Amino acid sequence: MAISKKTFIDIDSEVKYLKSSLITFQKRYKKQIDEMFAIMDGLEGAVYISDFDKYNILRVNKYVYDYFGKDVIGKKCYLIFHDFKDKPCPFCTNNRLLIKGKPAPPITWEYYNKKTKRWYHCIDKAIFWPDKKYVKMEVAIDITKRKEAEIALHESERFLNTIFNSIQDPFGIIDKNFCIIKVNESYAKMRGLTIEQLIGKRCYEVLRKRKNICDDCLVQKTFETAKPCTKEKLIHTTNGSQIWIEIYTYPILDKHGNVSNVIEYTRDITKRKRIETERDILIDKLQTLSNTDELTGLYNRRALIEKLGEEIKRAKRYNSELSLIICDLDFFKEINDSYGHDIGDRVLEAIATRIKESLRDIDIVGRYGGDEFLIILPETNLKGAKQIAERIRQMISKVKVYINNSIKIKTTASLGIAKFNPIKEDIKSFIKRADNALYMAKGKGRNRVYYISHNNF
Repeated sequence: MAISKKTFIDIDSEVKYLKSSLITFQKRYKKQIDEMFAIMDGLEGAVYISDFDKYNILRVNKYVYDYFGKDVIGKKCYLIFHDFKDKPCPFCTNNRLLIKGKPAPPITWEYYNKKTKRWYHCIDKAIFWPDKKYVKMEVAIDITKRKEAEIALHESERFLNTIFNSIQDPFGIIDKNFCIIKVNESYAKMRGLTIEQLIGKRCYEVLRKRKNICDDCLVQKTFETAKPCTKEKLIHTTNGSQIWIEIYTYPILDKHGNVSNVIEYTRDITKRKRIETERDILIDKLQTLSNTDELTGLYNRRALIEKLGEEIKRAKRYNSELSLIICDLDFFKEINDSYGHDIGDRVLEAIATRIKESLRDIDIVGRYGGDEFLIILPETNLKGAKQIAERIRQMISKVKVYINNSIKIKTTASLGIAKFNPIKEDIKSFIKRADNALYMAKGKGRNRVYYISHNNF
């Protein structure tokens, strides 16, 4: 169907009319925005408009220029207001301001701006912007004074709660000059003074008779770190007795986050410390008994296995040498049969003492069985182990036990040696190889040292 020239003229006129209307609308809308920002310039708070896609700032009020600088238009909003350089703020509301392409209800929130060091109540809304479709408008009302009042009230309430929650035990409040500004009756009684004698005095002067701050002052530590601290302390009371106390210090912060005062809370733990001391002594005794052979005072079999396991782990970790000796007394049964077990025990005690005296501090020795001793030699190669074993063998042959100052009992020992092989062995095979070496020493006539290298095992 052919289109007449008149139709083209009508369409062209319509387009011109629409363009003219759009320009008129944009001018009118821009004028409204200008009028709005003229009002917003007097607002005590930041107002800005930014686009959704690039986060560029399109318009701001005077407050923004005053607090964030003059050169902000066209810059990223998250860079100007929050110093996020690479990506938008994690709390950005852009993704919630449009629902299916239409403006969502306004979003309100509060935050503390680290750049201005001020609090803001924010209202975010999507609005239509000439030539820019929908954009974000944020009105951030400065509420710093209100928030500071709320924080001060909260701090005051916390201050009072902390005091009254601690009131059953001794407590005091100390200022930056280490002057005691408040204590309760329990605190004064514990120190053997009255409240009046304490208030207004420096704590180190009135309590410790010092001219300067105590070296171990917990109050000073809390002032410096702004953190709670605790310690236990033995003090002398005015009646000459000693008591254990547990001291806690808590910081009281001002509106700027600085420590203005310190609460010192004290508990008498004398009874608990006495119980703990008695318990520790008992535990030590039980631990010693569980690890010690009653006759010789050396490690018992259980403790020896535990120690050997530890040394094997250490040798593997640091790739160090480790050797083992099993020592067995020759014909010891004949001593027991001929003279009785009491005499046999005396022989074992004498030999155990000599073996221990002949070893280094790092060596470990214990009673492995009836007349067997196991000797663990950390950081010792086979040559060193053979020298130690030979020294022990010679020493045992010289041990003499007398009966009624007339009968002299002597004995000898056979010793088996093994050097630990971390690739092929575990604790059981290690002990087994030393034990096999011991039996070879016995089989070759006793009173000798024998070893089986891991290459032959």
